[in-house]
Amino acid sequence: MSNVSTQIDLMIARAKKAAEKFNGLGQLEVDRIVAAMTRAGVANERKLAEMAVEETGIGNVEDKVIKNHFGTQVVYDYMRGKPSVGIIDEDDSIISIAEPFGVVAAITPTTNPTSTTMFKSLIALKGRNVIVFGFHPRAQKCSEEAARIMLEAAVEAGAPADCIQWIAEPSIEATDALMKHPDVAIVIATGGGAMVKAAYSSGHPALGVGPGNVPVYIEKTACLELAIPDVIASKTFDNGTICSSDQSVIFDDKEVAQRALDLFKTHGAYLCNEEEKAKLEAVMFDKERGVPSMAIVGKRPQVIAELAGFTIPADVKMLMVPLTTTGPEDWMSHEKLSPVLGWFIVDSREKAISAAVCQLEFGGAGHSAVVFTEDEEAAKEFALRVPANRVVWNHPSVHGTIGALYNDLVPSLTLGCGAMGGNITTENVGYKNLLNIKRIAKRKAA
Repeated sequence: MSNVSTQIDLMIARAKKAAEKFNGLGQLEVDRIVAAMTRAGVANERKLAEMAVEETGIGNVEDKVIKNHFGTQVVYDYMRGKPSVGIIDEDDSIISIAEPFGVVAAITPTTNPTSTTMFKSLIALKGRNVIVFGFHPRAQKCSEEAARIMLEAAVEAGAPADCIQWIAEPSIEATDALMKHPDVAIVIATGGGAMVKAAYSSGHPALGVGPGNVPVYIEKTACLELAIPDVIASKTFDNGTICSSDQSVIFDDKEVAQRALDLFKTHGAYLCNEEEKAKLEAVMFDKERGVPSMAIVGKRPQVIAELAGFTIPADVKMLMVPLTTTGPEDWMSHEKLSPVLGWFIVDSREKAISAAVCQLEFGGAGHSAVVFTEDEEAAKEFALRVPANRVVWNHPSVHGTIGALYNDLVPSLTLGCGAMGGNITTENVGYKNLLNIKRIAKRKAA
């Protein structure tokens, strides 16, 4: 047995003991623990944001502060007062009883390291689960600090020791051993496609997510004064690192498209020509792996342009490139994880929706899509046809898909993509996904 396997065995053994103790706590005790964790997370949201940017070089501090606040306070506000222990629902025929899964193995990304760590800790402990993390190696230090803050607050509020643990020396071998350990009950994975696939092949139930590659359909009746600022706010948030950030805007009318592009420029976008687009493509992708290059992920547009060999004004918020198609033949229609957005113009609703479908099918099936329109029938047709499990209507993609801010979706930093994306759920993953619910079924009256 390797040293790594031995270390994972010891961690899981401690986790099992913690889970046994946690299982004896009641709802009030659990809620007190989760509330204390939330307060600690909020108190440290700026420090953790600064650590994440310093360690990873991805995104920006102010937006990561917002992410950390969302992953703690907003998530807690949604869970507050909701039952997660014992009998959680009862009607005339069915009594629902919540029990913990047990040991949760959690994988976190480099793009949203501290917010995802705190979010997963909260939803796990809300259901009396314990959690063991495998952090992305490029975000180990900040992720450890987020987990430590959550752990200390939880234990001080009455949670068992070792309810939150993490791999101290990250490696593929260690993460694989964690996910495949026989005493792990469920895996919740957020990260690259290879890691999510590994989670689903671990032999355990798994909650994973697929890539986004979100299309935005700006239909001819759309209020452009609403749509364009919303798209920019979403696409530039934390320099485009959230998986549900916009990747292409699709227009069904040439005149509307021109007015929209003018507004994009007015609001801080830089419209690239074909030569600049080609230069961007050359530096933005690892084409062998089919993913964005880490050199551009979460970087400012000025940095990306400089890498590509041209300069842009200091006040530019994002880059925009013309697309020849929304299919894989045009690399700039792939997921970009940066403040770079494609635009594509067709001449009908049918073609626009087909373009959105194409973009999702090759690079983001099951994830999310956006439509701006004042025509309800157009919105419904779009939603019925696109292979996306979250369709955001007339609000920004990032802020809409993660839930709670603009709508009543469950607030989450793990967005399920369903069967289309190779995932087990279509939902915004929350604490309920980490409850093992059994049911007492009463006999019906004759």
